[in-house]
Amino acid sequence: MKNTKIIIAGDLMPMPCNYGLFSDGEAMALFGEKLCDLFASADFRICNFEGCFTDGDNPIEKTGPVIKAPTSTVKAIKKLGINYATLGNTHSMDNGKQGYLDTCRTLDENGITWFGWGDNIKSIKTHVKLTDSGRRIILYNVTEQFENAPGEDSPGVNLYDEYRVCQELKELKAECDFLVVFYHGGIEGTHYNSEVMRRRFHRMADNGADVVLSQHTHAIGEEEHYNSAYLLYGQGNFCFHFRSDVTPLLAEGLVLEIDLNDNGFTAKPHRIIRTEKVCVYDEDQELDEFYERSKTHDALLDGDKAAKEEFERNFSEDCESWLTQFLLTFRGIDPEIAKLRRELSPSELREHLLSLYPRPYLTALLTFLKNEEFNEIGRRLLSDLLKEKQ
Repeated sequence: MKNTKIIIAGDLMPMPCNYGLFSDGEAMALFGEKLCDLFASADFRICNFEGCFTDGDNPIEKTGPVIKAPTSTVKAIKKLGINYATLGNTHSMDNGKQGYLDTCRTLDENGITWFGWGDNIKSIKTHVKLTDSGRRIILYNVTEQFENAPGEDSPGVNLYDEYRVCQELKELKAECDFLVVFYHGGIEGTHYNSEVMRRRFHRMADNGADVVLSQHTHAIGEEEHYNSAYLLYGQGNFCFHFRSDVTPLLAEGLVLEIDLNDNGFTAKPHRIIRTEKVCVYDEDQELDEFYERSKTHDALLDGDKAAKEEFERNFSEDCESWLTQFLLTFRGIDPEIAKLRRELSPSELREHLLSLYPRPYLTALLTFLKNEEFNEIGRRLLSDLLKEKQ
């Protein structure tokens, strides 16, 4: 029986800087010959569309970026050969129901099969089934909750609920030979996974997943060989030029090549590099840091105390970039701080904000975030306040 090759790319969405190239179908200019050849060699090609395809302007009310691309930009994606797309992510609902409808129509018209979302809470398309050389393959997409929850009469994504998801995976595994889970979640901007994420990946693998990989973090994480499953904590970006500056974190990603054969499967990551407008194959395949992090991760799981301390320390350092934003949000609108934000350097602003938070206040905030009761009631009260202000 011939082998089956699956290529999986990370976050992809055309941006203003390269709308023209996407709309003109310039796949070779966007991805280079080596990447185009890699995709052409596969039987199935999958990526995550981090946004929606629409020519309308119907942004939802949210904090953070609203991401969309003109429907014409799908041309280069089709030319690259992408034939399956995950849409259970943090930005697919950014333009509401109209954005959802436009995206579904655009992908359907271009022969790209989507999954991970649906018309309402009862009709989520969680997975797709593929067949090649007699092999039965299932792709399953699930995401953490953001501004993307489905309603009784409104579209949304397949949200992670551990009991339900693991039950579904167990049932799907009985129907197939190979099961891939696309999990959209984790901490943005970090190379390291959390204990929560590790536990979720292990449980999904325990319930039948052969491969579990995460997108959303926009950074390359670690790999783990868990029992007979392959786990990839963070693929990084594929072609996602949301920010104009090319930081080291955003300048790389992984394309995962899965090769199914009669004896099982192999999983091979390929490093890609982002430039000003495009992304290309890394000829040097500089993956030493990725493999070193993965070794530390494995040692952590083996109970190595020093490895655990190193991993958690590095994870905390990566998460540090969120601190200033959190403190500013907790303070509320403050004209004086808004002025200082323009005058002070990022490190000076951080130190100033920390001086405004006495230890008991930080303890109270931590309690609200850790306590499930307070977390739930906080979400309820803030939702009710937003309704009052409509």
